[in-house]
Amino acid sequence: MENSQILTENQFLYERLYTKEEYFPRYPADWVIRFHNMYLKKHIPSGRVMDYGFGSGNNSVFFLEKGYETWGLETTNAAFPLLKANLESRNLDLTLIDRFSLMSPETTHLPYEDNFFDCIISNQVLYYLPSESHIQAICSEMLRCLRPGGCVFFTMMGLKNYYITHHAKAIHAGNIYEVTVEEPQNRLFGINQLIFVVRDESHLKQVFSAFECLTVGYFDQSMFDLTSNFHWIFVGQKP
Repeated sequence: MENSQILTENQFLYERLYTKEEYFPRYPADWVIRFHNMYLKKHIPSGRVMDYGFGSGNNSVFFLEKGYETWGLETTNAAFPLLKANLESRNLDLTLIDRFSLMSPETTHLPYEDNFFDCIISNQVLYYLPSESHIQAICSEMLRCLRPGGCVFFTMMGLKNYYITHHAKAIHAGNIYEVTVEEPQNRLFGINQLIFVVRDESHLKQVFSAFECLTVGYFDQSMFDLTSNFHWIFVGQKP
């Protein structure tokens, strides 16, 4: 499967989910809150944050409320009404939307100056890119846009995740899996995604070798039909 096809199929899925509000997180992810409380609050208590793949803006709004200047990038216009709704629900200035931009899913260039950001986050997003080389190209751009000493926070799907163990098949070399949920009774029925999966901790560090690794971790939850939502966490910095 061509890289462009992987990007197009994943983009189309999220356009549908955002348009129908089938995926509309209102609150920041637990692990993003912990990252702020355990690291950012002490080491980078203010500054500029970029949310790569901001989705509904749930994590972006969290950083805005903490006083950070926050920017974001997304691949579909369908995300912007959700971002607006999350800003309105927190009584935040709607002109802040001007810092959030649309990008082509195929681009490996970021529209920011060198050394512009103090922190870049990407939560449950980078694995929708079509290859390790594409992810690393984006990371090279993030490195350029990050100030020396600035940090990154990434989450990546692992092999233990129930998407992979229960609903996926490897489609070609390069750690790409096709996830299809075909059971009508499943709450995720109709989902079809192409995902780059991180094999292990060593592979995680390899993917993000552009950055100096500060820590590696993971989150994992099990409840009802969710047997595991295992994701790796990578926190790094620009030397």
